[in-house]
Amino acid sequence: MQLTTTGETPGPTRSKDSDDGKTRTGQRHGISYNVQVGEFTRISRLASVNVISYRDWWFFNSKDVLDDVVDCYFHYCHKQPLWLFDQEEFAPAQNCSEETLLSILSLASCHSKHPFFQGRMAELSQGYAQAAREKILQRMGEGKVSLSTIQSLCILALANMQANNPTLLSLHIGMAETLAKCANLDYETCSPNDFGFRAESRRRLFWSLHLLQQMYGHQASATDILQNISRPQYAVTRVDMRSILNEQPPAIPREESDGTPGPGRKTGIWPYMIQLSTLWGEVRMYVKQWAQQTNNAPPPWSIESGYAVISAHLMDLETIFPTRHRFDLARFPNQDIQHLEDSRGYWSPWLYQQFTYHTIHNMLNHPFLYSSRPQQSTQLGVPNTFWKTSSELAFIHSTWVARLIDMVTNKAFRVSDPFLGHCAAIAATIHIYFCRAADKTTREAALNRLGRCVTFLADLASLWPSCGWLHEKLQALVRSAFAGDHPQEEGTSPRTISINTRLMWDILLYNFAAYRGTTTSGGLFNRNSFFPEDSIDEGEDIVEMDNFYNPTVEVTLSNGQALPPQSGQRRARVGQDQEMQSAAPTSSMTDIDTRFADYAHPTSWPMSLDIAYDPFFQFQDPGSPFFGTWEIGNL
Repeated sequence: MQLTTTGETPGPTRSKDSDDGKTRTGQRHGISYNVQVGEFTRISRLASVNVISYRDWWFFNSKDVLDDVVDCYFHYCHKQPLWLFDQEEFAPAQNCSEETLLSILSLASCHSKHPFFQGRMAELSQGYAQAAREKILQRMGEGKVSLSTIQSLCILALANMQANNPTLLSLHIGMAETLAKCANLDYETCSPNDFGFRAESRRRLFWSLHLLQQMYGHQASATDILQNISRPQYAVTRVDMRSILNEQPPAIPREESDGTPGPGRKTGIWPYMIQLSTLWGEVRMYVKQWAQQTNNAPPPWSIESGYAVISAHLMDLETIFPTRHRFDLARFPNQDIQHLEDSRGYWSPWLYQQFTYHTIHNMLNHPFLYSSRPQQSTQLGVPNTFWKTSSELAFIHSTWVARLIDMVTNKAFRVSDPFLGHCAAIAATIHIYFCRAADKTTREAALNRLGRCVTFLADLASLWPSCGWLHEKLQALVRSAFAGDHPQEEGTSPRTISINTRLMWDILLYNFAAYRGTTTSGGLFNRNSFFPEDSIDEGEDIVEMDNFYNPTVEVTLSNGQALPPQSGQRRARVGQDQEMQSAAPTSSMTDIDTRFADYAHPTSWPMSLDIAYDPFFQFQDPGSPFFGTWEIGNL
């Protein structure tokens, strides 16, 4: 089977493996492919998918199926988020390998409406991925790795993410990175003025791989064995942006937003998506460190903290983000539906930019990060100013995510990136807190936004198993949060939120949670060898928070709070057993971070703190569509 880019369709050839010698040909997007029946049958048998006879497939509209999937790839996956191929410029005589076609089938078949996929999408996609991976390994074993091999690994990694297989996702990203470095793809080897096919293909591949690594890849850490040989620990690795090396990475691929050549050419939005994905990688590391950190970590308001560094970078990105791409001028809600569909190569990255920007704010200022650590020392008293500011930012940007969801839904715009589902899940976890606000309007608005986020994620769950996994976790978290609701006195509303810390970390740290041995071996490892049953810890903690929401707060600890309020009740669940403990605030950490924390004497709080109360918002209607948050906080 060959996929060629010659100007004309190659003549048919007979396959030695073919039973009848029949050859299928076709052409799409300037790509001509010549597929031999027996050859594809042989490859398909590698997939070990027994739901269909692949030989029968080729006798039933095989050309139509391929044409449809290739169409879907360029319509729904091109620059959404990976930019691996150029739709208009496929170099002559450049062959598209078998593994590339199989990877495309694995990734893009979920968008196909072809009846061939009806009722067996997941099985077929898994089969294509298996066949592509085995073909890639064959290329490596034979020493025939090419640029298309690494491109296929990138496509396959994204397909693994959609299928909720983080093990293979990490494997394929790691393999692609290693091969790219061995091939010197991580350095610019072409002239800066060279915009030919070879130079641009290398650049697109490098930065697409960079995006995958920042979004989903394993993040490096170092050990302190140079200082501690008896009990080495992992330490955070910091990158000094001021230490510039002589070597240069590949240039950003050229993208013309208006399609006009010459001096008036403007940069498109895809490079800015790469830039923001890099900052998202820093956010992932920061939240993971917060989950695992000990008491010697700098508090978030410190100038040395990851919070301060990421916030500074985020503001820098705001200042350089082109005006034409900003929310106010792009005017997504005012665009014609057909225009949005025809220009998905722009609007999908634009939506990624908007969702990611607000989700970075949501992660940095999530109430859970600063209210679930009662074991920290009394020296880490959260200043009232920081707590109120971060709560306000969480409220504003989680509300913005709900508004973006409404925009996408109203335009019936088909989302092609499952990361947007993760953004919705994170915003929903913040809305849970504001569902206990004292103000009725704020409380009802939060419940409404929570429902919209859950519904949006449920719609994506029907398309991608990864969003289905997040949807199940979010539903369980919502049930846990409001499980303690009891009949209240007339005119009052519940004030207690029961936060299941295990579920919360699973949602915030999707990749880290999925990598744990309690999930799946991803069809890669011998589970009995690497994940023995007796090592699986199914325990979980539930921290009950009582929010009394007084308009005024008694400031203690030198104008600070010793962390936001806790009720002092902690429920620990192990398997099906449940225990209630009434004590001073104790550890709410899950098994994610118990190995890393040194428990200190717990601290008590004389007053509760209302995260929803703000004196500047008391004269506004937070449920109104003209609420002032729409005028602030957007990119």
